[in-house]
Amino acid sequence: MKMLIRAGGLLALLCMAGLAPAADKNKDKNQDQMVTVTPEKPAAAPTATGPMVIYDTALKSGWQNWSWAKTELSLEVPGAARKPIKVEAGPWQALYVQHEAMSTAGYKQLHLLIQGTAPDGLVRILAIVNGKPVGEGHQVKLGNSGWTRVVTPLAELGVENQSIDGFWVQNATAAPLPKFYVTEIRLE
Repeated sequence: MKMLIRAGGLLALLCMAGLAPAADKNKDKNQDQMVTVTPEKPAAAPTATGPMVIYDTALKSGWQNWSWAKTELSLEVPGAARKPIKVEAGPWQALYVQHEAMSTAGYKQLHLLIQGTAPDGLVRILAIVNGKPVGEGHQVKLGNSGWTRVVTPLAELGVENQSIDGFWVQNATAAPLPKFYVTEIRLE
């Protein structure tokens, strides 16, 4: 019995040292050497490699206009390279750029340019998950003196590293809002 225990212990030591012969299932069929089998790690979630353009002079592939405010995309502006989206929003209406469910992993902010045609308009930017807005969004006061760059952290919208369906730029009031323009929408 002692001999059997010693033989088992010797075999265990040889295995730990990598000197014991490999079992047939771990043996390379073409060579007479040991093969180490390492379990595969689960694939990491894809991460962003650069900005995702949603709209510059037109909606990018995969993005659609699901707005219920009156919108005109790729508006020609004489003497300007920009072709913004014109939005005419009644109470609570919104520009809605929609995409099939996608991950925001690797992105930290939503960027866009916005310009009003009257002072003191108020819109809010919301992220959409499963067809519904998340949280209260980010409020933006519109001016009529030029383009305003709006940078909204995805964490503030409640969708950092989440799956989303799109974004709203919504009239945040119960009154019609004078037309406004939106362009250069992207995730970074």
